[in-house]
Amino acid sequence: MHKDFDRDPSTNSVPLKWLRGASVAAAVAMALAAGVPASALAARGAAPEASDNDAGAASAAAAQPAARTTSAHGAPAATATPAAPAAQAPAGGARPAPAQAAAPAGDPFAAPVTVGPMNPYAPRPTLAPVQKTIIQNQAAYERLMNNSGITVQWLWHADRGHLQATDTDDVVRLEGTQSNYEGTLKMKGEVVAISTDRFRFRGTILIVDAPDKGRNCERTGDFDFRISGKRKYWRLQQMEFCGTLTDYVDVYF
Repeated sequence: MHKDFDRDPSTNSVPLKWLRGASVAAAVAMALAAGVPASALAARGAAPEASDNDAGAASAAAAQPAARTTSAHGAPAATATPAAPAAQAPAGGARPAPAQAAAPAGDPFAAPVTVGPMNPYAPRPTLAPVQKTIIQNQAAYERLMNNSGITVQWLWHADRGHLQATDTDDVVRLEGTQSNYEGTLKMKGEVVAISTDRFRFRGTILIVDAPDKGRNCERTGDFDFRISGKRKYWRLQQMEFCGTLTDYVDVYF
């Protein structure tokens, strides 16, 4: 004789452990005998209780600490962030050229000099400033720094003009004038390089009113001065620049 399902007479509920093992029909019969509402039984049938095994697995999963990655020194290792993809050139655009090593310095006199004539009405060219005068012969450098003046052959009766040479920030600069009633010679610029028998001048050489009044011969650009034989001066090599006249511009030492 069972004990009226071992239920508490003070309540109308049926112990859940009986309902788990019973069939649906038996569960309904026991519920009706105990006065359990049918709606509650329907809800319980729609969402069955988890088994003891399922409940144990869930408890074990909750109790187990989250796995952590540690470094070789025992400290938690930072999660590696995937590197951003390398930037790509836009479609149809050229990739930037890789950096190239500077080309070794060659012969400073190998570059072409300026040729004439110049259009007196055209804008004057912009000359790149000399970064450093290349000195290939120290004795020649000393002669140029201590020069004794400039001349042009058209000024027959003029004294030799004064040519000032300065060396500032490793750049040699020249500026001088020869002038009288016959005309004027002016020279102003920088020295690109100097060797044993020549130097490359970058700047302006201007001859005004010589040999004829109204003449204006301007040279602006790169020009070579050179020593010939045992002469004591450097002579401008681009002599024919303005028309058919030949200008002998000399720098003495």
